[in-house]
Amino acid sequence: MKLIELAVPTLVVRSGMTLREVFRECVRCNVGGLPYADVEGRICGRVSLRHIVKHTCIPDFLVGAADYLGDNIDNVDLPEARRRAILAEEASGYVLESRATISAGSPLIKGLAIMERYNSSYLFLVDAGEYRGVVTRMAIVGCMLARDEEGA
Repeated sequence: MKLIELAVPTLVVRSGMTLREVFRECVRCNVGGLPYADVEGRICGRVSLRHIVKHTCIPDFLVGAADYLGDNIDNVDLPEARRRAILAEEASGYVLESRATISAGSPLIKGLAIMERYNSSYLFLVDAGEYRGVVTRMAIVGCMLARDEEGA
């Protein structure tokens, strides 16, 4: 099976898009990140939910104390005004280098190896500069289960 068979088509993030738009698309497609294209339309990076949330929602002191936090820390919450400000931010401020790309015709095992190599749960399918979709580790595992249940 080739990765293209598991690809989920998504929007490509471009300059001027907000985090609200990125979050909506990630939730709609159930993916952890989206490709980012430059003004010429070339995929030149990625926008990762993990990276955005880490830098906008979780204070560093909480990360360091995560194992010691109780369940009653309601006073350290993301206030409504800050949440709206975060969602209105431009996504281009959170672009990361995109190393997890692969051709759409690659086999599943190669996709898993690339994900592991770059510590990613998803990768972008790009052929000759054209974005074809995103494949997640979850989709690959789901495919394995479905094939097992079919007896294939």
